[in-house]
Amino acid sequence: MTLYIIEIKDDTILSIKKAGYEDLKELVYTLVQLIPICSTSTYGDIAKILRTSPRLVGRILRENPNPIAIPCHRVVGSKSLGGYTIKGRRAPDTKQKLLILECGRMPTKISLYRNLVLGSS
Repeated sequence: MTLYIIEIKDDTILSIKKAGYEDLKELVYTLVQLIPICSTSTYGDIAKILRTSPRLVGRILRENPNPIAIPCHRVVGSKSLGGYTIKGRRAPDTKQKLLILECGRMPTKISLYRNLVLGSS
């Protein structure tokens, strides 16, 4: 399925375009900012919302320019914590340390897809 970006101003559609990579990055970063403190969601959940692949979500998060404002450490794999990168270098233990520092314990996994798309927790 193709994702489209619709620009609307004053109830008038100004443009409709196919979402490009930069659009997807913005959408992924926005979704990640919706994950509450002391919670995690999966790459797959974000991918399901955007109808793309979990690997693409991971690739986009690896490029995260601002890990303080965009808390990509709250996005985990379905079977493991997944990776974490700081300034282009892998930092495998950092994700778990950040999650525990932020919450005092390992956080609860939530379904961002269920919360946003289906409207339940």
